[in-house]
Amino acid sequence: MEGQNVNVNCRFCFSGSRAVLGILVALLSWCVVGAAGAQTDDEITVYVAKKIVTMDPTNPIATAVAVRGNRVVSVGSLGDLKPWLDAHPHRIDDRFKDKVLMPGLIDPHLHPLLGAIQFGTTWITPEPWLLHDGQVPAATSPEQYLARLKQALEENKDSGEPIFITWGWQEADHGPMTKAMLDELAPDTPVMVWQRSVHEAVFNTAALDYMKLSETDAARYSASEIDWENGHFVEAGFFEVALPRLAPYILSAEFIGAGFDRNTDYLVSGGITTVGDLATGQVDWNLELATFKQNLIDKNVPYRTVIVPAAHVMALANGGLDQSFQFIDDYLTSEAPARQLVHGKRIKLFADGAMFSQAMQLSEPGYIDGHAGEWITPQEDFEAQARKYWNEGYRIHVHANGDEGIRFTLDVFEQLQAENSRGPNALVIEHFGYADEYVIRRIADFGATVSANPYYLTGLGDSYAEDGLGPERARRIAPLAGLADRGVPIALHSDFGMAPARPLYLAWSAMTRETLAGETFAPPRGLTRDEALKAVTVDAAYILGLEQDLGSIQSGKLADFAVLEADPTTVDIDDLKDLAVWGVVFEGEVRQAPVQ
Repeated sequence: MEGQNVNVNCRFCFSGSRAVLGILVALLSWCVVGAAGAQTDDEITVYVAKKIVTMDPTNPIATAVAVRGNRVVSVGSLGDLKPWLDAHPHRIDDRFKDKVLMPGLIDPHLHPLLGAIQFGTTWITPEPWLLHDGQVPAATSPEQYLARLKQALEENKDSGEPIFITWGWQEADHGPMTKAMLDELAPDTPVMVWQRSVHEAVFNTAALDYMKLSETDAARYSASEIDWENGHFVEAGFFEVALPRLAPYILSAEFIGAGFDRNTDYLVSGGITTVGDLATGQVDWNLELATFKQNLIDKNVPYRTVIVPAAHVMALANGGLDQSFQFIDDYLTSEAPARQLVHGKRIKLFADGAMFSQAMQLSEPGYIDGHAGEWITPQEDFEAQARKYWNEGYRIHVHANGDEGIRFTLDVFEQLQAENSRGPNALVIEHFGYADEYVIRRIADFGATVSANPYYLTGLGDSYAEDGLGPERARRIAPLAGLADRGVPIALHSDFGMAPARPLYLAWSAMTRETLAGETFAPPRGLTRDEALKAVTVDAAYILGLEQDLGSIQSGKLADFAVLEADPTTVDIDDLKDLAVWGVVFEGEVRQAPVQ
């Protein structure tokens, strides 16, 4: 269209008088140059690369990809592209001639909002983190944790923030945490110690006062969900009671904006172009969507977010299941406001508790110390939600960590399948923290898919072999090979910050089954390289229901590429987790990762 407008203006130039002919001739020259330099709707951009790993089995390797608008028109060598280039205006872009391209990486279970919130907190974690803009050293003992917490409180005492939030506390590594301990450390400063899982937190008295919470608010929750005396809020107690009181602050522009900017840079530096927001509405639906508009759409971020509402929380906030379904269905079946947000009939249900806090539900013999897991959603509510969304044709993603949590989920959906048969990939098991062959076979027989977090084994295998599961059962953390052997499609996700939002790191984790201490928990075998790379590209797209547009570089698909400094199919396996990412191409637009 730009070229057409220029040509119209040039034709108008010829109708001018002889007195201005010289000026018009000069203007005509400018118009011709402008028309030649402008990119028209028909123009093709050809990106030349050292290698293109397409993840398309019919055309696995290429060296050039032709893009028109936001889609791929052809992939191969420059010679292969010649029919297209002879027929259409084009330009050659060789900025990637020394790079390797692969499909834009997909993290199908990552919460952009949660990442932005976490980037606005103080990190004190049991493992080290290498971020795009710095490093976070590990705190591996109670003494180290308390020393870092005291230092952080001192450094933030004049910040003006209404509440100090630190994320990463893990009792197994950092020791117990109570309201009394925090009151002694910071009697006048509201403090929230956010557990590593983000499914629980400990607050001091000043923080409870800031949130205007009283013991009456805790009365209808069990002692395992809200331990008022110790300021400990877990699962439903945290998500339904504490988190809504924090929402006006943590979703405010002053708090969240910079966190979103850091989160975007972090995702680009990981080669990610698509994420699944698996629990939209978990904090506050309206505030979340307003925040997405301000920080994803208005800032034109180079990745898309797939909206997957949290059924249980939305039911609580919208007058029950039927009302919340109508609200959700109206939204998800409407046109998405921008390319950064993806709508569709997807819903998130919650079965058992978090892996990092040992709140997942285990079958016999349970936990070594005898404590019980948690059900996030009351089982009768879970069954009602499952039936409603199953019968309405939704793809249902279920947060299920322990083998008992997965068994319960399969019990419910096997009954629904008997009543109303649906095809494969209608049910996605999310996380898949601990399972055995019995569970794996049932998943395969049902036709479910799995979006797994392989970092559970990497980050927790060492400690859970000693505390919670024991060595035998620790080997069953994220046992993905049994799924692959039975043909179950697998995606790998980070659930950031439960794991680094680094799909190639997750691929390494799933391939090696290596812990942070360097132990290898095999058998079972790790995934093959091909299985692991498919799990962050084509199979991840399939599990989100986006395989028609994403997951491989081939004609007709969206032009999403990760731009890498080395070839993920040939580098040594230990180099895969740290493979450098130059940036991304998102729907044909190039975005380089920030250079530190």
